[in-house]
Amino acid sequence: MAVLVTGATGLIGRWLTNALLARGASVRVVTRRPDRVPVEWNGQVEVVAGSLTESRVLQSATNGVSLVFHLAAEVRDASSMRALNADVPKQFVRIATEAGAKRFVHLSSAGVMGAGGDGDITENAPCHPKNEYERTKLDGERAVLEYAQSNGADIVVVRPTIVFGEGAGRSQDSMLEWMKAVVQGRFVFIGRQAVANYVYVGDVVEATLRLSERPSPGGDIFHIADPVPLRDFVGAMAEALGVACPTRTIPTWVAYGVAYLMDLANRAIGTPAPLTRSRVRALSSGCRFIGEKLRVQAGITLPFGYRIGLMRTVQGYRAAGNL
Repeated sequence: MAVLVTGATGLIGRWLTNALLARGASVRVVTRRPDRVPVEWNGQVEVVAGSLTESRVLQSATNGVSLVFHLAAEVRDASSMRALNADVPKQFVRIATEAGAKRFVHLSSAGVMGAGGDGDITENAPCHPKNEYERTKLDGERAVLEYAQSNGADIVVVRPTIVFGEGAGRSQDSMLEWMKAVVQGRFVFIGRQAVANYVYVGDVVEATLRLSERPSPGGDIFHIADPVPLRDFVGAMAEALGVACPTRTIPTWVAYGVAYLMDLANRAIGTPAPLTRSRVRALSSGCRFIGEKLRVQAGITLPFGYRIGLMRTVQGYRAAGNL
């Protein structure tokens, strides 16, 4: 029986597919862009070409599959988010289980909670999504959980916080831009109480694989999180980069103004913005996503942690000539 991965060409998807191959799994991926499938997967990975919005593609992809990792999502085009992030999971989970899949792992995001302010956020906290991406991702996870509850299906929803790690595409890698700002002495802290809700991609993949081995009849949700004070996170980043830790601090309202101007420049000339409004929110928020349920209930600990993750990320960037 095969293992199906959607979103396999993204950062988490590539790491997950490589981990599955290393375990000797028979892996199938479905993608709209077969040309983006890594060449090293040739002869090792079965590729189904097509859009997840087409029932025939879902049926073809799930034939003979025992386990599904649904990672694919639309993160940029708001007009496509409803179809891909909410409608597809609702149809996909039904088709997959009817085809014989024993377990369905759905990658959501801690962003669906729309958390703001200060304090600890667990899986049981109410969700207040703030934008179309967060709303549609929440609707998608609710659809698969409702299916699990009504059919007793074995489904787990994983909600990682902001994922970083080596291998992200340069055009969409804000972590790389952040590190460049630290190296060049341009980074400043926003406020004084911020929490870094970042998690290393290697930790996300290992936790997701472990959760896929754990029965979850009727559905379950787990945060994958590694929260620390932002100053500790940036200090570890600076150490990995071999530079002094930044010390300057600016008020939050000033940061939002700068981010707005950078957003305008990004739209005008297309260069990555080192500071966006969403990043200001991430870099100034005092909320702390808690992943204790993963450790206590599932018995899963993160094998790397943010310090090792940052060191490996810096090494990866330098090896690729990006930093």
